[in-house]
Amino acid sequence: MHEHSSFLRLPQWHVAALPMTFHRALFIDFDGVLHRAGDGIEDVGPHWVWLPLLAKALELAPDLPVVVHSTWRYQYHPSELRELLSPLGSRLIDVAPRGPRQEAIRWWLHMHPTVTSYRVLDDDGKEFDEPHPEELLLCEPSLGLTTPGVLERLVEWLEKSTS
Repeated sequence: MHEHSSFLRLPQWHVAALPMTFHRALFIDFDGVLHRAGDGIEDVGPHWVWLPLLAKALELAPDLPVVVHSTWRYQYHPSELRELLSPLGSRLIDVAPRGPRQEAIRWWLHMHPTVTSYRVLDDDGKEFDEPHPEELLLCEPSLGLTTPGVLERLVEWLEKSTS
């Protein structure tokens, strides 16, 4: 058995949810990206405070699929994640397989070779190689999407990808 076989076990629901072909994807973390990160779920403050910012930015790419790599994927069913992500819930096509974030994203990309362009919104640089890959849009845990430069880099990628 392949040493990374546990990373290849995707949720049963994913196959029906995937569009036939897509060439780009956005991977999102929740804590420290869509709301302030804390030491525990009760410490983060209001949830989803920066979700409207992401929804507005993604208006530039109405067909862009979203893949959740947040640890919330371990605790919530995809249908619940879709509800939580409303107004972006309809964009959720999959969750990354279990494992360290960068490795899980790599395996997901391996399983979806048509994706040639992607970005990752995350607040934990330790989860990724140094130097950080250009695809990583690193947020400050207390600032999330309001971290200077993050939304600008996302919009730049969205505009380049749609032109």
